[in-house]
Amino acid sequence: MNFNTRRVTLPAITPLCLQKWVIKVYNEDNTSRAVEVPTDITARDICQLFVMKNHCIDDHSWTLFEHLSHLGIERTIEDHESVMEVLSGWGMDTDSRLYFRKNYAKYEFFNKPLDFFPDHMVSLSSETNGIMNHSQLIQTFLNSSTCPEIHGHLHAKEQGRKSWKKFYFVLRRSGLYFSNKGTSKEPRHLQFIAEFSDSDVYTLLSAKKIHGAPTDYGFCVKVVLLFRSINLYFGVLQC
Repeated sequence: MNFNTRRVTLPAITPLCLQKWVIKVYNEDNTSRAVEVPTDITARDICQLFVMKNHCIDDHSWTLFEHLSHLGIERTIEDHESVMEVLSGWGMDTDSRLYFRKNYAKYEFFNKPLDFFPDHMVSLSSETNGIMNHSQLIQTFLNSSTCPEIHGHLHAKEQGRKSWKKFYFVLRRSGLYFSNKGTSKEPRHLQFIAEFSDSDVYTLLSAKKIHGAPTDYGFCVKVVLLFRSINLYFGVLQC
């Protein structure tokens, strides 16, 4: 039996080319530079690019900030975050900027974790109470990728409200809560605020002047809901 061979031509495989965008990044002196970047660029990539373009010494403190002037807030964009995803959350008519500047506390949580868990604000479980000291407890939490319960009082207000009120807050792995009855942690008294997998935490800029806060040491939890609606919750530390 004879078989006629036939040449089969496969379609050419076109290499995937990422679309590029032009973004503007501001320096500490408010000068800016526009650069063309791929859509998958991260905050760390931007920092490395500007370290090279500005001839800076890379001491690992260079940081990309998201600055929202119309809300009076800003935050550090984490190294792994997609810059395009950050930009996609901006409104067309808002004064929002990316800033490239130093943040010497960028990795302090990893270098000095105990500074972020004061003794009087960490709840000890009955299983560990008396068995290990505070330092050992926090190290155990960090090594096991769990989260200790942090609690304390904050002044807080929701977006659109003018008055600040003092509440007892509880931070757990499942999210941030406040108690509507003193310092009670009973489930029926805890009101859910935010779960941080879909939220960002910002620093308040001029908290007293812009937001009428009791102190200037404030933060904002920006919760992105379905259909990109946003809730803002403001809090300030008692200092």
